[in-house]
Amino acid sequence: GSRIKGLDGPLADRGSLMNGRMSFNDAPQSFLGIHTSDTMEMKDAIADYDVGAAVKVAIMLKGRLQAEFDGVPVDLDARDHPVGFIWAIPHPSKVRRYIHKGSEICKVMISAQFDWVLRQLGKSPARYRDITDFFNAGISVRSWLPSRRVLALADQLIYPHANDPVLRELYEESRGLEIFAEALSAIQKDTDEKAMRGKSSGPDALDRHHRAQEIRDFILAGDPEQQTLSTIAAAIGISVASMQRIFKDAYGMTVKDFIRE
Repeated sequence: GSRIKGLDGPLADRGSLMNGRMSFNDAPQSFLGIHTSDTMEMKDAIADYDVGAAVKVAIMLKGRLQAEFDGVPVDLDARDHPVGFIWAIPHPSKVRRYIHKGSEICKVMISAQFDWVLRQLGKSPARYRDITDFFNAGISVRSWLPSRRVLALADQLIYPHANDPVLRELYEESRGLEIFAEALSAIQKDTDEKAMRGKSSGPDALDRHHRAQEIRDFILAGDPEQQTLSTIAAAIGISVASMQRIFKDAYGMTVKDFIRE
C-alpha cells in the first residue's frame, strides 16, 4: 500500500481513493513545494491533515477541489475553464479535504514558505504593502485567468521531460517560480487597478475580508435551513448584492453554495 498525498498531507492508499498521475517535490533545501495531479477520484471521502505557514498557488486545469483551512472554505472551481488561485496561510493550519467520487482533477499546486514570500515583498514595502496586508490578514482566495505560458508550464510540470533527479528538480523549480511570479503579478495588477479607480470609494481589502468572515460566522452560528440571503444580509447590515460579491471574492464560492455545503 503506497501512500499518496492530497494538497500537503497523506490521503489514503492509491488504489482506494484516486487513480491517475501524481508527483511531489518537497526538497528540504527548497523554499518551494510543488504537487501535481491528473486524477480521477474513486469514492467519496474526507481527509484531515496539517499544513505549515505558506503562500499557495494553484493552477486548476480541470475539475473542482474543495477544502477547508482551519474551517475557512476554499473552493477551487475550474469546471468551465482553467483558473489560477492564490491565497496565504499565515500560521500552521488544519486542513479538511473533500474527495468526491467521479471527480476529475488536473492541477498544479505550488507552496512557498510564508516567511520567504514576505521577505521578498519586503524588498519593496511601499509597492507591495496591499499584497502583504492581504497575505497577513488570513485565509482568503483570489483568482485570475492564467496566461497561455503558465498553462503550458503547468502541463510541463504534470508531464515533465527531465528524468535525472537533479535536473528534474531544477526543471520543476524553474517552472514553479515562473508560475508563482505570474500569480503575484496578477494580484498586484488587480491591486493597482483598484487604486486607479479610487480606493477611497469603497472598503479596502482588509475590511472586505473581515466582513466576509462576519458573514461566514453568522451562517455557521445559525440553522442553515432557516437562513436566506435576505435575512443574512439584513443581519450583517449590507445589501444582498454586496454580500454575495464580498463572500465570493474572499472564499471563491457563493453564499448559497457555502450554506448548501
